[in-house]
Amino acid sequence: MQEKRYTSGEIASAAGLTIRTVQHYDNIGLLRSAGRTEGGRRYYTQDDLIRLEQIVLYRSLDFSLDQIKDQLLFQPDRNELLEMFNSQRLLLLQKMEHLHTSFTALGIMADMVEAGKEIPLTLLLQILSALPEDDVFSKAPQLLTQEQHEMLSAQLQGFESVKQFYHSSKEILIEAMILQHEGLSPAGTEAQGLIERWWEGIVAFACGDMELVRELSELNLEEQLITRNRDMLMSAKEFMEAAFEIFAARNGLTSDMGADVTKGGGRHDSTDQPDEKVRG
Repeated sequence: MQEKRYTSGEIASAAGLTIRTVQHYDNIGLLRSAGRTEGGRRYYTQDDLIRLEQIVLYRSLDFSLDQIKDQLLFQPDRNELLEMFNSQRLLLLQKMEHLHTSFTALGIMADMVEAGKEIPLTLLLQILSALPEDDVFSKAPQLLTQEQHEMLSAQLQGFESVKQFYHSSKEILIEAMILQHEGLSPAGTEAQGLIERWWEGIVAFACGDMELVRELSELNLEEQLITRNRDMLMSAKEFMEAAFEIFAARNGLTSDMGADVTKGGGRHDSTDQPDEKVRG
């Protein structure tokens, strides 16, 4: 019994592709046709269809054609396959983080428009460049000691909670940079609302463990991951330190907790004032 044959059009249709795509895969050696008919038309076999389905799957996972051709279709061993899959996951995570940063920036811009404020486009561009690179999840673990890995083992096991905590911290840092640029008081409503969200987020992530809250603050990962606009980041952190001291005093937190958590270096002279420009 003759093996089933597929024309370019049939195998393309079976895999949900265009004929041109199948022909391109054939031309670059990714999916060689099994032969040609007497009329000179390419044909493919059932094995070729299985191979094409593999290609479609890997392309949908954002692997490059070169990776598929040179690595994935040559039946790598288990360890090689795991390494490729994990590397690809980190690459996709980096792209997701870049999209999240853009999504966050657009949300903040929309909020500013709704509040009748001007959008500081130049400032936002500077802020986005000051944030940690979008491969933070691949870089951050390398900056932790074994002791820190063990300390955070419970938190790091739940990746979704880590990601949510990072996203929230990123949003708060962007907003702090904007408030600080606008010259608002750390004691004002907006700054205090911002620092309350930050505090609730870090306490929730630490499951209410105040010692772990201190340990998290001492990691200072954002400073280690920043490569550009460090002055802008430091100014925003000083703004948050001042806001936290006021928040701590209002909510019965100890002053040493405020210093430990925000890495502040001493007391600030901020007093309870409404949201108004800080006088020079």
